Amino acid sequence: MPRNRQQIPKAEREAALVDSAWELFAVKGYKGTSLTEVGKVAGVAANAVRWYFPTKDDLFAAALDRLFLCERERVEADPVIGGDPQRQLVTFLADLEVYRGLHREAYVRMDESPVLAEVYSRMREWLEGRLLAAVANRLPEGVDVAPVADMAHVLFEGLLVSVRGLDRPTGEFIDLLVEALVAVVVAR
Repeated sequence: MPRNRQQIPKAEREAALVDSAWELFAVKGYKGTSLTEVGKVAGVAANAVRWYFPTKDDLFAAALDRLFLCERERVEADPVIGGDPQRQLVTFLADLEVYRGLHREAYVRMDESPVLAEVYSRMREWLEGRLLAAVANRLPEGVDVAPVADMAHVLFEGLLVSVRGLDRPTGEFIDLLVEALVAVVVAR
């Protein structure tokens, strides 16, 4: 006999809602997805969705956070990448390129949504950490890496939210960035 909703742990119910929401956000975008529709796909009433996620931004943030964490874990555990921070960065950005519209929507909504700002900030910190780790291997000791972090922020915002199509693979952008940053920092 199937379990009724009360027998399903809260975390499982939330996960089902986030999974359903992600499917809809990925296909219809942020604006094209409603909490009512998420509830229908997940098999719960719209009011129940609001009990778990009071706003659409809360649900969107949870879906983006799940995507980020899953992709991050996959990249970090990939034996082919072998812990190379530059390869982790390239793989992560290339794999998420198809979701650029959703990143753009999160970026635009961050000013009004602290929960989206928090999720986006965690992702950006991880990306910047990977870049700094890739660059640090090539820098002399004691060099100020603050300009590298600032440049990384600008690059990642562009790669994640730009509407411009890329005319070369993500890896080429990252390689060029790492080489340029190393050259500039070393020349200072």
